[in-house]
Amino acid sequence: MKKLLLLLLLTSSSFFAQKLSKEELAEKLADKACECVGKQEINKENFELTVGICLLEGINSYEKDVEKHYGKDIISNEKKMEELGYDVGRKMGLKCPSVFKFLLGDDSGSDEDESDSDLFITGKLSSINFDQFLTFVVKEDSGKNNQFILLSSFENSFLLTDKVLKVSDAVDVYYYEMELFDAKLGKFVAYKIVTDIIKK
Repeated sequence: MKKLLLLLLLTSSSFFAQKLSKEELAEKLADKACECVGKQEINKENFELTVGICLLEGINSYEKDVEKHYGKDIISNEKKMEELGYDVGRKMGLKCPSVFKFLLGDDSGSDEDESDSDLFITGKLSSINFDQFLTFVVKEDSGKNNQFILLSSFENSFLLTDKVLKVSDAVDVYYYEMELFDAKLGKFVAYKIVTDIIKK
């Protein structure tokens, strides 16, 4: 009887281990990777290796869920590994954006000097989109359109998140550029990451 109960417990725990949706799995893996990377001394040279090792730790912890959504032997399947990396990377960009910011090569200086080293444009809001990420487009007087992504919180971020700003509002935008891997395009793409926005 005891053996039967033990067997039932083992099979039921194995069964319930595969209960995460793909989105929930990406959230869990991102949490684990952010926690893991946060404990490491990370720099440009060891960035990919460190994030890779932290991602593998998460994959091992949620092996059954990973198999369910991405298939078996994901480590040897470059296409599936790329897909998983993209899914988790998007979540990490929201949960621990500071992990990626140093890739710009400006990991020195204090927060007080942040706006001095940031790039800057002025123009009018032409669109605001609420999707996986909050993105918006600012049109300069020259007619050039610039798309921005909101990745982390800052003092005036409520102007975007609380929909205070409206299309055609004149704004000053401070930002930095970061290369993020676009799995759909299969290459790294430079994105403008907003660090401050001021309504004029």
